[in-house]
Amino acid sequence: MRLFILTSSKFDIPRAVLSQKVLDIIELGLSSPQIHFYIVGNNLPEQLLVLEQNNDAVTIIKEIAAEKLIKEVTNAAIIHFGAGLKGSNQFPHYFIPLMHPSLSAGLSFLHKWSLTKATKNFLKKAVATYAINEWVFDFFKNKYERYTHKIQEAYLPITNLPLYEWVALADAKNSLTDGANYFLAFQPLDAFVDMLKEFSIFKKWQQTNMALVFIFENEKELTQAHALLKGYKFKESIFIKTIVDIELTWIAASYVILFNNINFDKTSLIEVAIEYDIPLLFNNAENQSASIPKSWQQAGEHFSFEEKGALSNHFKLYYKDELFLQGRARMGKQWLSDLYAKKKHAGLIQIPLTLKSS
Repeated sequence: MRLFILTSSKFDIPRAVLSQKVLDIIELGLSSPQIHFYIVGNNLPEQLLVLEQNNDAVTIIKEIAAEKLIKEVTNAAIIHFGAGLKGSNQFPHYFIPLMHPSLSAGLSFLHKWSLTKATKNFLKKAVATYAINEWVFDFFKNKYERYTHKIQEAYLPITNLPLYEWVALADAKNSLTDGANYFLAFQPLDAFVDMLKEFSIFKKWQQTNMALVFIFENEKELTQAHALLKGYKFKESIFIKTIVDIELTWIAASYVILFNNINFDKTSLIEVAIEYDIPLLFNNAENQSASIPKSWQQAGEHFSFEEKGALSNHFKLYYKDELFLQGRARMGKQWLSDLYAKKKHAGLIQIPLTLKSS
């Protein structure tokens, strides 16, 4: 079977996340001699180029060439994360959702409507929609009852993450925070100022060059955050980026990662962070619009970010107690190991080993 994996998407999926998922699919499927993988895309990251160089069963192909080839083959299937390939309608399509437009802040009404319509079309066209964990599965099952018969939970673990030596991590810090250690925060814009206040308490308590890096959903939020930052005393320790630009080195080089008001679209980042031994903090305040499933509760520590002094106390704790930090990282690692072991033996769809071509 020729399996075409599309690396483009209508959705603003971080390139690093999408590329890692492509790698995960191929790594899991290389044990099958019946599959030849075609990675469809341009300007692909190094790990995918290396994968092709080391495996005869992997071919990187540009989209235009893939459109030509798909018309000439008879035994093929398509995997995508929210994209299409011209001339492939006669072959089965498998949709792997990594986000949903309802979770993207700052989208215009028309843009959100367009992406929502595209999502329904992908669900309709796909032979199956594969949820890579139960968080995704529950979200899509509840939102798209009409397509529940097509939505299946699948087993697709994170595999072969890049191994970064200290030099690479130091380079990441140099480019991101001018060399400072940092907390990485996925904090909504309306809670941005509150976290700045808590970070100020921490900075006053301990004279340190520790930085705080915020990851926002889009350029609009980034611009608004910069405006709110004017006049902030510790402005030189605050760095602001958008999620589409996130790199795996940013995760691997971070000290602690904070997740506020998240949904399934952050689960891949959670897994990557745990694999890199980074402790995670989750907001469990009652006003969160999304609740974390019980099966994911052990991924990190939970407390209310809204409680006065809670964030600053956690900044202090994780900064001053290295043993505590390492212990929390090990707890996350054990949780993820147990989760993968359970799923591996649960009889779930294994992407791509159980896919069928036309």
